[in-house]
Amino acid sequence: MDLNLSFDLRVEPLSKYHLDDISMHRLRGGEIVALDDQYTFLQRIPRSHYVLAVGPVPYLYYLHQMRLLDIALIAFIAISLAFPVFIWMRPHWQDMLKLEAAAQRFGDGHLSERIHFDEGSSFERLGVAFNQMADNINALIASKKQLIDGIAHELRTPLVRLRYRLEMSDNLSAAESQALNRDISQLEALIEELLTYARLDRPQNELHLSEPDLPLWLSTHLADIQAVTPDKTVRIKTLAQGHYAALDMRLMERVLDNLLNNALRYCHSTVETSLLLSGNRATLIVEDDGPGIAPENREHIFEPFVRLDPSRDRSTGGCGLGLAIVHSIALAMGGTVNCDTSELGGARFSFSWPLWHNIPQFTSA
Repeated sequence: MDLNLSFDLRVEPLSKYHLDDISMHRLRGGEIVALDDQYTFLQRIPRSHYVLAVGPVPYLYYLHQMRLLDIALIAFIAISLAFPVFIWMRPHWQDMLKLEAAAQRFGDGHLSERIHFDEGSSFERLGVAFNQMADNINALIASKKQLIDGIAHELRTPLVRLRYRLEMSDNLSAAESQALNRDISQLEALIEELLTYARLDRPQNELHLSEPDLPLWLSTHLADIQAVTPDKTVRIKTLAQGHYAALDMRLMERVLDNLLNNALRYCHSTVETSLLLSGNRATLIVEDDGPGIAPENREHIFEPFVRLDPSRDRSTGGCGLGLAIVHSIALAMGGTVNCDTSELGGARFSFSWPLWHNIPQFTSA
């Protein structure tokens, strides 16, 4: 047909077009079906096997080309805007990364870390504020260290004099002398625990690393503990052999002693210790058959001087800092410590740490 149209209008057999089932069903039902890839429309002629085909329609082709042109134009505008924005944002982004790195190092214990931005940088004032904050924190830590050292000297000196005068005194009975000596020993132990806790409760801790035979060390240490506490059973439950990487054995010995002392203080008769190795993590477990700790109190026992109930008062010994020190050591080693219920019926303490061959070492303030 030639109707002076900008597109073809023709009658063609239905069999010429290979349509999917849905399109063929619509076409047989009298609907108009669009062939998008050919810019053509089809409609079946009623009661026949022919269709009226219209197209290709130039308008649809041009519309498709315009759509592609719009996409290209939008992409060009986006790139044109993104490039100057990137040039403008790049120094800001670099300054942000610089500030983040400095804050991370400072938080990791490198208290000498400072940051300096170029003059005119948007972060210049923020850098000055960061450095002032770092200086103030350094001053506070130095003041705390000086105070701790002073307290250690001032408290130990009169205790030494008191013990000396007690030894020289003839006016006390043997029982009174023993009681006073016991009180002085408790004061000395309290001072030592306070100093230890204060030193650990800082962002800077110097770790003295070595690579010991940890299973052998644990077995030997428990044998020594059993020898001095013959009325209690101290035994190994599980002892995993393997390489436990670099450790500060001074801190590990304090962890084991504090956990064992706590277990021996509250157990009825038995304390079990385990050393586990799983992947890149090791765990030291100490459990007892004592009264245990209620679930709601297990988070508080790692706070200094916390005593949960009358069964855990000063009459059982200790100064309330043992578990707090264990918690501080766990933080220093990048590990964790938690408490739950033991199969023996009492408390089970699990001290876990990552097996790092290069545990971060921080210099003392």
